Amino acid sequence: MSAGTEHGAAVVMRASGNPRELSRISQPHFALPAVLAAAEPAPLKAALDAVWHALNTYGEHYPELLEEIRSVCAEKAGE
Repeated sequence: MSAGTEHGAAVVMRASGNPRELSRISQPHFALPAVLAAAEPAPLKAALDAVWHALNTYGEHYPELLEEIRSVCAEKAGE
């Protein structure tokens, strides 16, 4: 088990309030709004809200998620 995790759960540090104060979050629980947003009836709003919440879940590693999203969209556009 790596430092900063308990029972094998992923932990992401996220700034809240004062940007210098970091708090621990449960990444799986923090991702729930992204899943719920994807169920919105308006497809564009659902997609944008889901990506927004997913980016927040990734924390400081959000550029990796954006690159993955770009890659998948480019593949779909090329079909």
